[in-house]
Amino acid sequence: MRARGIDAMFVMKPANLAYLTGDSRPCALGLLTAAGRFIVAVPECDLASVRAASHATDIRSFRSEDEMFHGFREVLTELRLDEAAVGLEKNFFDAELHEVFSAHILPRATVVSATPVLSSLRMRKDAQEIELLRHAAQVADAGMDAAVKSVRAGTAETLVAAEAEYAMRKAGAEGWAAPTYVASGWRSAMAHGPATSKTIAAGEVVQVHVAPVVDGYTVDLCRTILPENAASEASADLKVYLEAQEAGIAAAAPGAPLLGIDAAMVHVLETRGYADRFLRPTFHGVGMEHEEAPIPGGHAVIHGEEQIEEVQAGMVLAIGNCGIYRQSYGVRAEDTVWISPDGPIELTRYPKNPRTR
Repeated sequence: MRARGIDAMFVMKPANLAYLTGDSRPCALGLLTAAGRFIVAVPECDLASVRAASHATDIRSFRSEDEMFHGFREVLTELRLDEAAVGLEKNFFDAELHEVFSAHILPRATVVSATPVLSSLRMRKDAQEIELLRHAAQVADAGMDAAVKSVRAGTAETLVAAEAEYAMRKAGAEGWAAPTYVASGWRSAMAHGPATSKTIAAGEVVQVHVAPVVDGYTVDLCRTILPENAASEASADLKVYLEAQEAGIAAAAPGAPLLGIDAAMVHVLETRGYADRFLRPTFHGVGMEHEEAPIPGGHAVIHGEEQIEEVQAGMVLAIGNCGIYRQSYGVRAEDTVWISPDGPIELTRYPKNPRTR
């Protein structure tokens, strides 16, 4: 914050509150100063539990959101920050909320983005975070195994999702960072395919994607499940996609160009004749959120993030965030990869070419 000339920043995004204080409940607002004070306001009924869970230095209560927002005007005056440079979470505050702060809470302050500070911290995971992500990956693997075993003709996509989610709950999942995708047949050619009541037909390709949240951290895991008698075209497509994903993972070495991951995957896909059959981005960061820094290339701007040029040790990336899409089916595989000081290590370990029986 001092390096960027930020005197204080408001924190409202649950993932950022969790990262900084250990407590992620919604309907809370924090003010972190460059001097190290962290004032958090929470509902009065939550006060005791927040005091037990949060590392904030000053915890206050409110009885209405109006009281929460306007109470911080007094805090800013108290701390002599009413004319300071104050950061807001650019990738969380919508236009209306940004206007409320700018016009009513920070009318004399210089409003800047807090996102680069918070994202740069969360982007590089420490050893404890990697262990939490390993656990989340194990839970994802258990969910995928349950899904694969339940995929059969005549079963609804929602029932396959239910088996995956039940297995993940039993393994420790607190919830999902994204809906559980089960997309069969023509639906597997969709970029996003949350489970529906559609029944899986004999011989259909099925895509499954899970993103369990475990101890506050999540991973991405996607697999394409082929029937035993899958058409040779679908098998060939998946083989090429897995080759592309492998090239992308190999390119994710510390110090390498971040967009080199994308270039490696795209090179394989294009040279194999799939130039017009896949989508970008091919990867993104993952951690406390399903999609977080680093976000590749120009896609970062859409997410309110700064562009990152190099792969850095400590990053955790979901690699395989695209697919090969045809008119009647699509194939994809996505894994969560830790960039260790020695190179990329896959945290999700489920077999990459599962088949139904």
